Order: sequence, then structure tokens, then C-alpha cells
Amino acid sequence: MSTGFHKGRVPSADDMRRWILTAVASGVTAISFWVTRAEIMAAEQNGFSLLDSEGDTTPRFAEVARVGHALNCHSDLFAQPTLEKAEVGILVNEWNYQFCALLAQGGEHLAYSTRGWHRLLWELNIPCDFVDIAQDWERNAQYRVLILPFPLSLSEDAAARLKSFVEAGGHLISEAAPGRINEHAFCNRGELSPTLAALFSVRQKGFAMVHEPEDGARWSPAERTWGEYLDAKILEGAGPLAGHCMRANVYLQTLAPIESEPVLYAGTEVAGVRRRVGRGSAWLLGTYIGHNGTAYRDPAVYAAIRTMLTTCGIQVEYDNGLLIRKRITPEKEAWIFTNPAAEPVTATVDTSGWIQVEDLLDEPLELQNGVTTFIVEPLDVRVLICTH
Repeated sequence: MSTGFHKGRVPSADDMRRWILTAVASGVTAISFWVTRAEIMAAEQNGFSLLDSEGDTTPRFAEVARVGHALNCHSDLFAQPTLEKAEVGILVNEWNYQFCALLAQGGEHLAYSTRGWHRLLWELNIPCDFVDIAQDWERNAQYRVLILPFPLSLSEDAAARLKSFVEAGGHLISEAAPGRINEHAFCNRGELSPTLAALFSVRQKGFAMVHEPEDGARWSPAERTWGEYLDAKILEGAGPLAGHCMRANVYLQTLAPIESEPVLYAGTEVAGVRRRVGRGSAWLLGTYIGHNGTAYRDPAVYAAIRTMLTTCGIQVEYDNGLLIRKRITPEKEAWIFTNPAAEPVTATVDTSGWIQVEDLLDEPLELQNGVTTFIVEPLDVRVLICTH
């Protein structure tokens, strides 16, 4: 792009292909480019476009045309909403966002945690949606798990909806201090939503800021007086999370379980619980795990989240280092494989039962005895079209 007299890098043909196919993997049904010829307005002078200031083609233009033609050949898959149904939803709360946007300090944690959870799930190969806590409840039955990131401000009406979701057999995973503040920006006594305190069957024992590892300062303000922060902590798993660990981020909330079981400990203090409610369950994690999606990344956190979601009935279909999303119709499916790594990955997938398997862009495939093998280059995307 170009802003004023600052011209950015011109994308390559490979960039164009990756961006288009990544958008397709997210479920888009149409792609439009802002301009074909380079911008002529002074504020965006000669900025990025498919064509240069002069000439009738460029490598990126040719690649967009090639990919567009291939997608149009399968418009039944890509020109309508065919993205595979997700079983996990990340809850979005407009009231909480508005509250955090006006919070004098710390409101940025909502975005930090939300995007972190999305990245954690993406890299675990677990499809997810963003679900509005006030508007999307007519579709909540499709989700097996709902995740509540940084739920600082929460109404009792929203809490009641979450309680009903769990009672109907869903699984709720909440970060620390849900409903510490109500929707009118007043503190709840007990420092938790009354409805969710009953759902999780806990009361709060402690709530204190915790240092980042190695005196980091990604999100921590300077200490004003001695003793404001706890030392950096790794929380040890128990019960369904036995053998796992998670890092304490931002705050550590310790809990007194009543009818719930501990799943995380900070030393001898309970820092996370699970309560089973019929076929559903309610998990309260006494810190902000989503932050580890983008900071202080640790394979142990991924392993713990994967175990927690497996306990909630979420299965990972592929575990070969590639990210996969699917577009599905009754007659055919598109399997979209993304390689986020710096090295090529050789994929071997079971395609038995399909009459025809082809690469969207006619890249080479090896098909033998119902198994398809192919290579996904670093930071690249491959799409298999499987037809019944």
C-alpha cells in the first residue's frame, strides 16, 4: 500500500494466492479488489493494485486470474456459505468491549485474550466462530463449547444464558473474574457474577496481579508500591488436567470450591475448577490463558487446552503440522491445508471413499490405495477437491 510518500512492499504472485485461499478457508463467498490499476490520488499515490501504473498485466494479476478461474469452476463450493460447522465458539460481548474501551487501565486485555484464543484454536486445528453473547443464542445449540475471554463486565441476563447453555449439555470455559463488574459498571459483591458463582459453585478467595516471566512488560504497568504483584507462576493441573500446566497471566484468581472440582493449582491454592452439570460442564480458569496465544507461547499451554477440549468432546481431526479448514456440500468437499511453518510439510491424508480427488490449482498429487500424498510449501496453501 502507499500512504503519502511512503510506499510499502508490492505483494508477490505467491502472496496473492495465499491471501485468496486463506480468505476462502475462512468462509468468504466472494472476493473484490479495490482497484485494478495503481491509485492516482495523492494520498495513496501509485499504491498497490493488481496492475502497475502502466501495462496490461503483472505476475500478481495473472495469479489472481488463475486462482479466480479455479474457484469459479467450483462455485457450488465457494460461492455460497459452505464452511464446515464449528463446534467451538468464542463469545463476544459488546457491553464488555465498551466498558473495557473506557477503562482507565487494562482494557486492552479483552482484545489480547480474544485474539489469543483464536490463534490457540487455529493452531490446534479446531475450527471456531465468534458468537455474540446477546444476539446469537438461537444458534447456540450448534456449539459444544463456548469460551468466555476476559469477561470483566457481564450482565446477569448474559450469565443466565450461559447457565442455560451448560444445563442444556454445553461446555462453558471462562477466564478469571467473570462478572466482576456488572453491565452498569458497578462491582458485584463477592467479585463474581452471582449467577456464575453459583454455576461454577465457588467463591473467590484472592485476586492479585501476577508478574510476567523474566520481568517482562508486555501488558504489566509499573509497580506503584511494594507487593502489588505476585511472582510469575505456572499453574499445575489436577483432575482432568492432571499432568498439564498453564501460565498465570495478568491476574491470579484463587477460589474456594463448593461443589466443583479443582483443575488448576497455584501451589496449594485452587486456581481453576470444573463443575459438571448434567451432560454439560462449567470451567472457571483463574487467569487469562488467551494471552499465551500471542505472548510467552508455550507448547504446554497448547497441550493443556487440547486436553480440556477433548474432555468436552472436541476431537482434532488432523495432527500433521498443517492447519485445515473445509468447505462442504453433499456432493463434494474442499479441504484447505495451510502450512504456517518455515519448512515444507508432506501431508498424507485418507481419501478413500471419494470417487475423484484433485488439486484446485492442478498441483501434483500422489494417489495410491485411498491415500493422497502432497507437499505444502512453507507459508503456502493447498486445496484438495474431493468428489463423491
